[in-house]
Amino acid sequence: MADLVINKAQKIQKNLKVTRKSAYHHGNMHEAIIIAATSLIKERKSLDFQLKDIASLINTSTPAIYRHFENKQALLVAAATFGYDLQKKYRDIALEVHCETPIHKLTAIGFAYIHFSRIYPGFFMLMKNLETKEILSSEEYIKQRDFTQNLVRSLINDCIESGLFIDADREIAITFLQSTTYGIAQMFLLESMPQFAPTQYNDPNFVSKVIRHTIGSMLTDKGRLHLEAATQNPFIYKLS
Repeated sequence: MADLVINKAQKIQKNLKVTRKSAYHHGNMHEAIIIAATSLIKERKSLDFQLKDIASLINTSTPAIYRHFENKQALLVAAATFGYDLQKKYRDIALEVHCETPIHKLTAIGFAYIHFSRIYPGFFMLMKNLETKEILSSEEYIKQRDFTQNLVRSLINDCIESGLFIDADREIAITFLQSTTYGIAQMFLLESMPQFAPTQYNDPNFVSKVIRHTIGSMLTDKGRLHLEAATQNPFIYKLS
């Protein structure tokens, strides 16, 4: 299993290089504008910027941005949907590694979610903390969001029906799991993890330990037999 994780991690690294190179390459101005916008979101932790700030960042003109986006809100919608596409790439690769049981798949989604937040914090902030009414009115964005949530709900149902999870309320279960992964992501994002886990937060296995501990409270005896293999983090080998 460890060899499989390492092989998949090498694929992740190759995929990351292609994605980030194409996003920043000025031959693709559309993506360059989106990346610049999320860089400003990361820096300012808000949507308090103008298109001229983006233009300055990528050495272009404001009119050039308007050739790609009608206005700032259209840009933010595009960035949010683009962010979901990036997040899905991590999820899909993680699911290739963890595909044996619904518990493997749930932990894979959790690892991908947290790793995405650390690699692309600007996208994560926009999608999770700074959604505008225009973003929430986007059919494509809502479709992407609902697909992810429905996938998690389905996996929770599978865990319960296959006797891996206790028979818990589905809404409570998804809220519990979402609050854990969201909380970990936010703590890394705000650089507050050292306050709570000063001796462990730099441990490459730290996220695996937290997820294992969290899911443990929902497991049956049968589920516990599957948990150890399910919490091998496929992103542990791609830290840069």
